[in-house]
Amino acid sequence: MAIGRKTGGRAKGTPNKKTTAVKEALQQAFEDMGGSGALANWGKENPGEFYKLWIKLLPQDINHGGQPENPLTTLMMQISGKTLKPAPEVDE
Repeated sequence: MAIGRKTGGRAKGTPNKKTTAVKEALQQAFEDMGGSGALANWGKENPGEFYKLWIKLLPQDINHGGQPENPLTTLMMQISGKTLKPAPEVDE
């Protein structure tokens, strides 16, 4: 192999066939298990686990000044136990 130059393997940007196949199989299994309706039912029965998954998909738009920029991010961080500061008290 030449130093600093790629001489074999996949071209840059070419998707991995095995990864693509696994994603397709998981998508099919998801649909076979009831799709988003089944996921919603599972989420209602297991809200803690559902929110742990969901927070991993949210963008990480945390302002490093201490408070998240987005109220939804604040809520998700509290649910997942990743709160930066205690939540402000709400007057009812």
